Amino acid sequence: MSKRVRKFNSAADGLYAELSMLQGVAEGGPRTALIWSADRRSLTLPERFSRSGNFDEISTGSASKGWPVITRRTGGGITPQGPGILNVALAYSVPRKEARSVSASYASICDPLIETFATVGLRASTGAVKGSFCDGDFNLEIEGRKIVGTAQRWRGASVMCHALVLVDIDLDEAVSAAQRLSDGLGLNDMYDTGVHCQLSEFMRREDDPSGQFAGTVAAILSNAGYTIV
Repeated sequence: MSKRVRKFNSAADGLYAELSMLQGVAEGGPRTALIWSADRRSLTLPERFSRSGNFDEISTGSASKGWPVITRRTGGGITPQGPGILNVALAYSVPRKEARSVSASYASICDPLIETFATVGLRASTGAVKGSFCDGDFNLEIEGRKIVGTAQRWRGASVMCHALVLVDIDLDEAVSAAQRLSDGLGLNDMYDTGVHCQLSEFMRREDDPSGQFAGTVAAILSNAGYTIV
């Protein structure tokens, strides 16, 4: 795997590092980027879901099946984390003369990833994919299947943009775990493994899809003025 990828024991540590990046740029620091993965698998979801009356019971049940639950401070829905998933996060401040734009900030994370996919011959585009976990208009999809989920968090004129790239996980198991959590919390989500894809489907495992992808996107972001942390 590329040396550009920071390894965290838990996704909670990676998500905390992302918020620290946001704090840094909000205090006047330079634009930064972080590429990371977690050693242990988990399910993450927005903090608002923790206010559900049965959250503790359901999250304990998920952990007993090997999928501990971690809350995060971005929006969206349930997402898996762990080996086989690559995360890319950017943090920067918008000049005061520019209006805050959600679509522009999503473009700031999606465009470098689209460029990175193109280097391995894959054409990715933004769009919702019905049946995918944490679905949204700024997914990245290849041939109609989701390969990247995105989220963001603002603090004043500063933003942290996050992308989750599916590289090489057991999609059946991950989607099933997300579905159990969703059902337990009484959500109306219906996930379909078949509407997702991952890099390992398009690249040979011996070619190190995660390392190649991380190295390329790191170079693209560095050229765009980001400091890789």
